[in-house]
Amino acid sequence: MSAVEMTKPAETMGDVETGQGGVGGPLNLPPDPETGKGFLKPIPETTPMEKTMGIVGGACVVTALAAMIVEQSTIVILGGILSSIVGPYAYWQQTRLTDIKALKETHAAIQEEVDRFSDENHRLSSNIDHLTGSVNNLKDVEDALQILTQQQGKSVNAFAKQVQENKSILAQMQTNLKANVLQNLLSVILRSDTDQDMKISEAEVSDLTRRINNMAGVRVHENRFRNAIQNKSVADVMEVVKNLLNDNIPDSERIFELSQ
Repeated sequence: MSAVEMTKPAETMGDVETGQGGVGGPLNLPPDPETGKGFLKPIPETTPMEKTMGIVGGACVVTALAAMIVEQSTIVILGGILSSIVGPYAYWQQTRLTDIKALKETHAAIQEEVDRFSDENHRLSSNIDHLTGSVNNLKDVEDALQILTQQQGKSVNAFAKQVQENKSILAQMQTNLKANVLQNLLSVILRSDTDQDMKISEAEVSDLTRRINNMAGVRVHENRFRNAIQNKSVADVMEVVKNLLNDNIPDSERIFELSQ
């Protein structure tokens, strides 16, 4: 696997803060809380049903006592005693029913909270697994970046070395070009002295200039060249040719220039 390919997990990773998922899908964010749910309603000390049963029980006791006082018979007394017991017992039973109802509501509310916490637990477990995968992806990206950094460092060093080698090769080629041009110039100068008097006449200057212009790898400034060699000996002309080898001569005084 190449270093570039190793950086691909970064493209599929999500933004944890915004809830955007990566390879494992989006983060499972909790839903907005619903107001008014999950809280127990306050239970009054006495419910309307308990008040009603209390009134009924009290009425039973009062009417039973009144009947026993008025009639004073055995059956009435037994019925009055029974009514006096049943009325308060019915009230007590109603209070127990109210408590049972409150317990059921409490149990339902607690069960709802348990279910909600269970869902939260599953959601957090899923997010932990997702974040674990993201951490592993980040580790892969870190390793890939380290490899890229090392390769780039090696590439820079190799490039710098190659530049130095190219400079050396170019300098050698420049030297070889100067040597070839210089050799050709000397040969042309000697052949241009047609009368073999070791001097370059006006006619020979024109022929020499034409020959140099036809040479590959060198360009001559004709006016400067004519002024430098007019009516001079071949030896003096060869000294002029050294102008080619001097790199410190300003451009305005240069007679020969190398060309590619």
